[in-house]
Amino acid sequence: MIRLYASIILTIAAIPAFAGEPVPFPRLLDTAGTPRTIGESLKTQAVVLVFLGPDCPLCQRYAPTLNTIVENAPKSVEFYGVVSGSSSTRAEAIKFATDYKLKFPVLIDGGAELASRFLPTHVPEAFVLNSNGDVLYCGRIDDWYEAPGKPKATVQSHDLKDAIAAVVAGKPVANAKTKPIGCMFEDDLKEGTVPAKVTFNRHIAPILRGQCADCHRPGEAAPFSLLTFKDASKRALHLSEIIADGMMPPWKAVPNYGHFVGERRLTKTEIATIAAWAKQGAPEGDVADALAPMKYPQGWHLGTPDLVIKMPKSFTIPASGPDIVRNFVIPLPDLKTEQLVTAIEIRPGNRKVVHHAICYLDSSGTAKKLDAAEGAFGYESYKGGLGFMPTGALGGFAPGQTPRHVPEGMGRFLAKGSDAVLQLHYHPTGKDESDQTEVGVYFAKKPVTKILFGLTVENWNIDIAPGEKGYHRKADYTLPVDVTFILVAPHMHRLGTEMKCWAELPNGETKPLIHVKKWDFNQQDNYFFQEPFTLPKGTKLKMESWFDNGGKERVVYGERTENEMALCIFEVTTKSLPDLFTVVADQIKTQKILERFTEPAKPKSK
Repeated sequence: MIRLYASIILTIAAIPAFAGEPVPFPRLLDTAGTPRTIGESLKTQAVVLVFLGPDCPLCQRYAPTLNTIVENAPKSVEFYGVVSGSSSTRAEAIKFATDYKLKFPVLIDGGAELASRFLPTHVPEAFVLNSNGDVLYCGRIDDWYEAPGKPKATVQSHDLKDAIAAVVAGKPVANAKTKPIGCMFEDDLKEGTVPAKVTFNRHIAPILRGQCADCHRPGEAAPFSLLTFKDASKRALHLSEIIADGMMPPWKAVPNYGHFVGERRLTKTEIATIAAWAKQGAPEGDVADALAPMKYPQGWHLGTPDLVIKMPKSFTIPASGPDIVRNFVIPLPDLKTEQLVTAIEIRPGNRKVVHHAICYLDSSGTAKKLDAAEGAFGYESYKGGLGFMPTGALGGFAPGQTPRHVPEGMGRFLAKGSDAVLQLHYHPTGKDESDQTEVGVYFAKKPVTKILFGLTVENWNIDIAPGEKGYHRKADYTLPVDVTFILVAPHMHRLGTEMKCWAELPNGETKPLIHVKKWDFNQQDNYFFQEPFTLPKGTKLKMESWFDNGGKERVVYGERTENEMALCIFEVTTKSLPDLFTVVADQIKTQKILERFTEPAKPKSK
């Protein structure tokens, strides 16, 4: 499988190999402005990159041939055109892709980062990578045009097509390196080189749209937009600083310790390019390189929900005081049948005060009784627990999370007659605030054969003395049956510094799951694994976490911000319902699930 952040080990003598730390592919935009990540799917068997020049006659001549190769290639082959270097503008690349009706995405490599990595000498020139990231073929598309002015009547050697077939079949490429024929690649390429003149339109805007615009646009969680030159240029030095420090983009998982959907990372060259742009005075650049305005969906990221769960009125958060963990019971409409949910999207009414939210389900009526007994809007129980054992959960929200559908054929169970219990964690901001959060629920449109549920590995024994550094906690859990893993969500509070989770299989093999080396309480996420995977019965899940207490107060376990937690949550499924019930029962017993959810009510003050 193509490892998104693996080093590319080049097997062709004429191409220099990469060394050192794993290097991610840049997340480039195609001619439609869509971000593309090379080799993101673990099902990919081969990646094809064909460097193209919009004004090169041979690139134009080969457009139909490339379309035919793409149409006949297996679905496990990712195929991209690449327009790179300084000689072609974005507008020219878009016109080329449109005029010649290219049936594959064409990436705009404005900073020549891909070109400097693969060092093409001509356009067109093709590179074929196998599932390990090795370049197993480079050169011409076929032998139709062996030399300038000498076209052949028929094609004798289908070099690119044959190379793709060999790589997919896991066989050696018979002719691994051929001489590319076409127009010379004009740029003087050197790996990792930052363009001499960096502009917003050509170099910076594609990076910001690909990595930052999901949050940094009007109406989203980030405090300012980065969609336009005006937005970004006035913050050029600030952007350069926080990107160099690793604060942004907000992705905390260590590369190659688990592989996840939508990893947000910048390459070293991209980071250096942003720094150079800021140092050069943040120039705008040629309008022909400008991105077309992007039409982002208004409101819900995932489209119109099938069901909206909304707090019936606003809740007021006072200007000061301790954090508030409040449970709001929201009766659901009368569902005629049970539903299977593939995604939820929690939209805080006031992002300033909502730290996290979880949508639980209760079909017992217990939550309604607890709510009625409090005599106020919502209810609170000691340490933030629910006060009852939920009969299900739909998902949650924390800063930095991206809503996603679960894999096809899987879903979360929503029983008819259930109440939603929306647990919200609020923190004061210094002035009175109000919040009215809502949850969009998306039902499965295709048959579901696997029910998802949460599995946890947690240590509750936390007691950190004032000033203590490197406080260490660990926990483990042994799978009672075979379990399939979908996502992982590490969780600590403000003193957390690092968390690492892995699996030790019965055969002695170790599988990395996730490693967050620089924990940030404000940048949590649900990390969806690139592809679901199954771990066998007897596998031991292991978790270690570290904390630094620089304050003057002792900190113990609890759900409030001033407390601490060491918890790793996995969303999983099993091959059968009996196995599901086995895991749930075992979790309740070994992970003290019942105790955590049904803790005693908060004592009333005298």
